[in-house]
Amino acid sequence: MANNSGIFYIGSYGEAANPTVYGCRLDSQSGKLKVFQRVAGIEQASFLTVHPSGNVLYACSETGETRGEPGGSVYALSLDPSTGELEVLEDQLTHGEHPCYVSVSSDGLTLYAANYSGGNAAVFPLSENGRLEEPASAVIASEGELGPNRDRQDKAHAHSAAPIPGTPFVYVADLGTDTVYIHRRSADGRSLLTTSALRVEPGSGPRHVAVREGSSYIYIMGELDSHVTVAQLGSEGTLETVQRLSALPEGYAGESWAADIHLSDDGRFLYTSNRGHDSIAVFAVQQHDGRLEPIQHISTGGSYPRNFALSPDGQWLLAANQNSGSVNVLRRDPHTGLLEATNTVLNVPSPVCIQFL
Repeated sequence: MANNSGIFYIGSYGEAANPTVYGCRLDSQSGKLKVFQRVAGIEQASFLTVHPSGNVLYACSETGETRGEPGGSVYALSLDPSTGELEVLEDQLTHGEHPCYVSVSSDGLTLYAANYSGGNAAVFPLSENGRLEEPASAVIASEGELGPNRDRQDKAHAHSAAPIPGTPFVYVADLGTDTVYIHRRSADGRSLLTTSALRVEPGSGPRHVAVREGSSYIYIMGELDSHVTVAQLGSEGTLETVQRLSALPEGYAGESWAADIHLSDDGRFLYTSNRGHDSIAVFAVQQHDGRLEPIQHISTGGSYPRNFALSPDGQWLLAANQNSGSVNVLRRDPHTGLLEATNTVLNVPSPVCIQFL
């Protein structure tokens, strides 16, 4: 099998007639990027994830309707692990408008999709080889008091849905209700049972959550107020806030909306993206209590970084700058966690998601 450690995929906004999913390679020595495949047929490919087997890629189609039916859809694409090449297989309705997030359980048997405008999360059973051959087996609505931001929190807006590694729990971060809902996966994996919820600061608009297997701390990115909430995870899935701090530099007064959030593989550093300030914020993670200390803000080299990804070797950070149509490469020091700008840029129309194989 060929070395596939540098293979990654870009999801982008665009019409189905144009390429919206790109297969790419990162040179681990130089940081240079190269496109090896362009895939059309998926409208508004806003979020991607890979099956644990490495044989299937999933892509959200963030639309309001699909073939005349209300709601968006999620696609399965076969993935050749030796070459990284993709081929569209099938899709299923998500039963909610504008799906913007997709994830897979660690056993590879269940897929989750969050519908932003639909305000709900869909559960899909997967075949043993990761195929998306059955329709959604459950659709779970977010129900709670709306936040105070009348423009953005007009109704429930599920922005992510993903399993917490090493546990039976699945979180749904809902921007509209300022709540992270914790669900327990059903015994057959075909549904979710609500167990508890954490209502974060009103108006914060939770978007994505970062967590490592074996850790009892999760990190919640608030899109609307650009704050990270640190919460402790209890054995029954309960969440308790332990810290809340801004992802923007002290004194910054311009408009900015936070987006993505990721932990380094060793759990020592946390990274978030700021759209407006157009930066990556870097935090050191205190290992004894999970608290954060800001250590750097650095430009992404482009405009509106909706998403970013750390390379598997920890040497690089790739930022998807949606409005400037660029994926910019930052060099990362694995020991200090700090980032350094490079001159490497890959031009792609409206990149909004990066997923390494």
